[in-house]
Amino acid sequence: MKTILLVYSPFCTPASPPFSLTSMCSFLKANYSGKVDVLDLNLEFHKLKFPSYQRYFQNKEKWVNYNKTVNDYFKESSKVYSQNNKLVVNDYKPELFDELIKQIIEKKPNIVAFSIVYSSQAFYTLSILKALKGKVITIIGGPAVNEKLSLVADKTLNSEIELLTFISENKIDKTKLNFNYTTNFSVHKLNEYFTPKPVIPIKTSNSCYYKKCVFCTHHKNIKYTEYPFEHIKNDIKSSKQKYFFLIDDMISTNRLLKFAKTVKNLKIKWTCQLKPTKEYTTKVLNKLKKAGLEMIIWGVESGNQRILNLMRKGTNVVDIKTVLENSHNNKIKNVTYIMFGFPTETKEEFLDTINFLKENSINIDLVSTSIFGLQNNTKIYAKPEEFGIKNIVEEERTVLEPKICYETTSGLTKRDIIKMRTNYKKTLNKINKYSRGMNYFREHMLVSG
Repeated sequence: MKTILLVYSPFCTPASPPFSLTSMCSFLKANYSGKVDVLDLNLEFHKLKFPSYQRYFQNKEKWVNYNKTVNDYFKESSKVYSQNNKLVVNDYKPELFDELIKQIIEKKPNIVAFSIVYSSQAFYTLSILKALKGKVITIIGGPAVNEKLSLVADKTLNSEIELLTFISENKIDKTKLNFNYTTNFSVHKLNEYFTPKPVIPIKTSNSCYYKKCVFCTHHKNIKYTEYPFEHIKNDIKSSKQKYFFLIDDMISTNRLLKFAKTVKNLKIKWTCQLKPTKEYTTKVLNKLKKAGLEMIIWGVESGNQRILNLMRKGTNVVDIKTVLENSHNNKIKNVTYIMFGFPTETKEEFLDTINFLKENSINIDLVSTSIFGLQNNTKIYAKPEEFGIKNIVEEERTVLEPKICYETTSGLTKRDIIKMRTNYKKTLNKINKYSRGMNYFREHMLVSG
């Protein structure tokens, strides 16, 4: 039987074990008789490159000058990522390449399969694929796979069943597959991630149930499927950990209440990402809090109703205000996702969002901002004229998919948005009750107490 090595490549935040790799490993071990191993090279790179930061982030008692430390780390790591990506583009080995390749070779795999979740992982993965070419079979999969990587890898696959089919010597009977297994996070070095306590990612579904936000690509237009709660409960219990991050793109209120009922007696602490709709009453949030919910990352996006309607968010400003207040009153930490620069957004609408954040600052613990970027396979990309977008140009890039540039028929330009966000940086920072650096390590905010 073949030996399969599942690999997670640099670069992304080394805060928690990758769910994709863990889930894949558990599925294969339940359905494949050959050897299956896991290697988080993203963690291994950061351990070798940033050992002093690892020690600091793992010891909460020494979090003096946390904001400065995490900002220094962010600057240093961003520079390292950029320099290494340039090396890959120019066909040179990235930093620590020999050390990481050695870890792969020592596992003696017949097949190496890469889970590529973020586009930032594409560069280092490309170098590894080139180095392994002709030596072992290489497979890639995940939401950030692109054509450039597929040209170098031996195979591009879309699911764990496709991977199992590929590596198996006998034909797979899908009706006899074992899905009643425990997701085993102990395959990772949980105590080596850059957090004081391990934070375990879990999913209760395969996609987003809502699927209407015009800027989103996460759901990939696949059929929405919910995972059994008893299975999830077993995963949580078997992990023997205390902190969990529900990484679902969106969870309905009813399903979240069922999850809360399932885990209430497990004495865990958890966080999740939600849409701030009126269903999140004080009563509902109180039930979630009692089940261990410590922090919510709310998809607020904007404080202007026209922009929310244009995004098809299905939310309104009045309800968002009430939900944040309800959550705060239940002593749940509130993180607000804000997206500036949605096409045709005006200066006045930008300021509506700033004013909304200021007026509701008592109920907000951390503001997390981003600037809109047009992406392929989104509803807004399919019908740009409906959103005031014109002159779309795709600029080819060496490793990544083409960069999408565009103009708008009205509203602020991207340069305007960047300048305005910079001008209001101090205003936004004053709202934060927690270090703004925790936008980089949200796991730290969860475990900070």
